[in-house]
Amino acid sequence: MALANHYVLHFRKLLDAVDLEPEFPLLQFEIVCDKSSVSENANAITSAGEAAQKVRASWQLGDGPISNLVRFVEATGILVVEGDFGQADIDGVTLRPPGMKPVVVLNHARPADRKRFSLAHEYGHVVLHAFPYDAMEKEANDFAAELLMPKTGVLPDLKRGLSIPRLGQLKQKWRTAMSALIYRAKSLGAITDENATALYKRMSAFGYRTREPQEFDIAPETGKLAAQLLNLHLNDLGYSLDELAEGLRTDPVEFATMHGLSVPESKLRVREKPKLCLVANRD
Repeated sequence: MALANHYVLHFRKLLDAVDLEPEFPLLQFEIVCDKSSVSENANAITSAGEAAQKVRASWQLGDGPISNLVRFVEATGILVVEGDFGQADIDGVTLRPPGMKPVVVLNHARPADRKRFSLAHEYGHVVLHAFPYDAMEKEANDFAAELLMPKTGVLPDLKRGLSIPRLGQLKQKWRTAMSALIYRAKSLGAITDENATALYKRMSAFGYRTREPQEFDIAPETGKLAAQLLNLHLNDLGYSLDELAEGLRTDPVEFATMHGLSVPESKLRVREKPKLCLVANRD
């Protein structure tokens, strides 16, 4: 959590210098048990899956895979960054600093498919949960499953018979873990509990529950909002790398490494820094 707060400190100061214009709205929903409440409240829904469907619709997606989830989440104005948590049990966290949109920090050590699901899960918390309660983790998982593997799109694929090679092919198509596809297939009724157990056992026998086959790995997703913020400050607002690092209480070398920057030493300070407009979109 200390690392996540450090990132927020980094980027809050950067965001203060720009007016961020998201491409898509950041939707907010409330899950209600009484279906009659849905017609009375525009933000009321009856399930986390319904929220995911509405998010996909607002992003103008069909029922196919999302090519780069990071870019779509960023296009709602949410900053997505990665860091080394130093803990194996943390996939990601969402922070909601006062006066700014949420910041999602993902565990850099996780494989790409797991980071993708973690981001969908954390985004579920953002759109569904203003306050914590017992069911929120399951709801966030249900949201993530429908967001990444919408029932209308993935079910025909899951009904065609599942094997390890087939799961690998579907992983590359839907960009989700093979284990997540098995769980999704079971939850949608495409396979029985016994089928799912058999597939999990087969994966365990080959060590795939720990590390899925390398030949089915998906490419990591990259965002651009953090880099845009940094480049605006370095190139347009005239900050030097030293100034940015000093203002964010970070060593310049550490700062450059953290954000993949290669900046000429000639980048020196300017006297007056104007405020710019930054459009957050998925392109």
